[in-house]
Amino acid sequence: MSDFTSLSGQLLVSLPTMRGDYFSHSVTLLIEHNRDGAFGLVINKPLDVDLAELIDDQITRCPPNITVLESGPVEQNRLFFLHTTDVIFESSVGIETNLSLTTSLDILDAISKNNGPKKILAGLGYAGWSGGQLEREIQADVWLVIPYTDDIVFDVPFDERPEAAARSIGIDLNLISPTPGHG
Repeated sequence: MSDFTSLSGQLLVSLPTMRGDYFSHSVTLLIEHNRDGAFGLVINKPLDVDLAELIDDQITRCPPNITVLESGPVEQNRLFFLHTTDVIFESSVGIETNLSLTTSLDILDAISKNNGPKKILAGLGYAGWSGGQLEREIQADVWLVIPYTDDIVFDVPFDERPEAAARSIGIDLNLISPTPGHG
């Protein structure tokens, strides 16, 4: 396995072969990928949850209109923020040139004072893979790997993200067989 290539910062689009699974019709942003495994956030499953109610009294002025996503099946009580890099926080981790991940609630204080990033998404939970698991799933035609673009993460309507991501590399998901295999 000396030819390992990290997929950190890439998008994973579930292929039609994945039916009835948590990740069916999903787009996942890979935050970190190395030989030990992978960590990502699903970016197209919005929840009908108000962030202010979710965090209760932890922030005095929680900004309105921040979309909360169901960003993964693991630790769904854990909150993550994906945001543009126009503002960086001490706990921010750079993912791509214009994208960071922050776990501190300081980001909400900054937004409420008009000092926050221009674009932000909140997510509950994460997706995780053990070492080699993601690579095996890609070989089994479960995932399509797509280069990161800002618009897919922040601008494309949530229900259109899988198709838009696939189209960005010239693939029409509707033309892919739901039966796995290399024919």
